[in-house]
Amino acid sequence: MAADVKRYVTSCSVCQLTKPCQRKPAGLMVPILPQKPWEYTGVDFVGPLPRTASGNAYLLVFVDYFSKWIEVCAVREATAQVAASKFVSEVFSRHGAPTYLISDRGTPFVSRLFEHVVSTLGTVHRLTTAYHPQTNATERVNRTLKTAIRAYVGDKHTSWDKFLPQICFALRTAPHESTGLSPSMMLYGRELDTPLDLITQPSCDGVDEPTLDHSHNRQKHYYDLRRRQATFAVGDLVRVKSHPSSDAQSNFTAKLAPLFTGPLRVSQKLGEVNYRLSNLDTGTDAGVFHVVNLDKDFPTASLFIKANAFLLSHRTYIIQSLLNLCLHSKQAYC
Repeated sequence: MAADVKRYVTSCSVCQLTKPCQRKPAGLMVPILPQKPWEYTGVDFVGPLPRTASGNAYLLVFVDYFSKWIEVCAVREATAQVAASKFVSEVFSRHGAPTYLISDRGTPFVSRLFEHVVSTLGTVHRLTTAYHPQTNATERVNRTLKTAIRAYVGDKHTSWDKFLPQICFALRTAPHESTGLSPSMMLYGRELDTPLDLITQPSCDGVDEPTLDHSHNRQKHYYDLRRRQATFAVGDLVRVKSHPSSDAQSNFTAKLAPLFTGPLRVSQKLGEVNYRLSNLDTGTDAGVFHVVNLDKDFPTASLFIKANAFLLSHRTYIIQSLLNLCLHSKQAYC
């Protein structure tokens, strides 16, 4: 009885689509381990910010996954043309073409123009999965940038672009938590000198080598403490977290909308945490999703009720058929 009640409750379609999950988020960390500077590069727009006297309203941020070096540009528009132009001038012309460029699925980064420029330079463009921006390292840099700008501008919110060179210098020369060294040391093998450094002449002896493996293992350990492992097989039915937007004109509020949509079918496993899904009715592709946005879908209670009713109504026929099969069989187990 307890098992039947639990199965009935967990298979309620309304509950599965509306009730939040109380478990840890799914998906353990899959570390990106670059072997050289600018092998993996992240890109993202920040803004809109208050338009400055120069007409700038956005930040375009590039970050090197290996050294944590950043290139930041103040731009007027967040368009594909701007992103492509700055990628050539700020990254390619200074550091060469990255092997991989990682971005979110924003309109400027999925346009034909941007894809054409990136592919022409020989770079592979990779997109983060929907509603899982943590894959892009620039997300963490963006928060640091906004914090630094907030500290510099005070009440002069339209002058934020004047402080970008100083802010970038500070981030490039500060030791990074994951490597233990500054981006300048990782990229150039030396610290960037300041007037104070030239006076004091600090010794460079005893500088340790980067310990990337140890730092990544430590980050993965603490990250995985807040996660649970979740895997799905091809053919499994899953629910997908919905991210609706409120619409006051149609009296629709996102707070009361279902938390999940589905079910959808797993059509392909793309890695440890990414899955391609398809629609049940048409079989068409529904996109690629991270396991943090997926949960197992249970058959509705009506299916169990119909199955039990069928077995009860045909119990006599089933038993008689089994007896006849055993009588005419010479197998020992019958």
